[in-house]
Amino acid sequence: MKKTLPPDFQNRLWTAIKAIEQHSQVEVVVVLRSRSADYHDIHLSWGLLGAWLGLTYSIFAPTLFSDLWVYSLPIGGFMLAYLLAHIPALTRLSAGKRRLNKQVEIMARAVFQKGGIQHTQAKIGILVYCSWLERRAYLLPDQGAAQALPAAVWHTLDAGLQNAMTSPKPLEALLAELAKAQPIFQRYLPPQPNDINELPDLMEIDL
Repeated sequence: MKKTLPPDFQNRLWTAIKAIEQHSQVEVVVVLRSRSADYHDIHLSWGLLGAWLGLTYSIFAPTLFSDLWVYSLPIGGFMLAYLLAHIPALTRLSAGKRRLNKQVEIMARAVFQKGGIQHTQAKIGILVYCSWLERRAYLLPDQGAAQALPAAVWHTLDAGLQNAMTSPKPLEALLAELAKAQPIFQRYLPPQPNDINELPDLMEIDL
């Protein structure tokens, strides 16, 4: 469920992360995934609905169908609806905002734990998790970073990331939001002498 990044964007993303880490204490990790869940139940539900519609039409339509058509219409309806359900917009619509938010949060917290982002010495690791199908981001700071910035500032940073994910050009918008975050982190968590990079900037985590 990983998203392949264009090489140019990946280089620009590394540059943006390094700028944040060079001018502040924070350790920023950015994880980008194509989706946070498979939503097989949604696809199956659409398929069953398509099969039911196909069967209903074959039985009650004024046209007289052959046995082969009566047998084939539910199967064709299932396959068509099942494939249509994989369209991202339809998947999001069927899942609903609450489920989408929950799936993104669950995956972000799992990445945070398995990636060891909580193991920085000063507890200043920050995960920026982006999930493309859901068009959502989840900003998860460790305890030290969370306490260093006011709640209102975290809310502003999070809102900016959410807006980036729903923008027409989310990759460019994500880079812009990271650039905006750099002076904020510099203000509240200025760099310290002999600061080292304790976490990889882009993680490859299998869950």
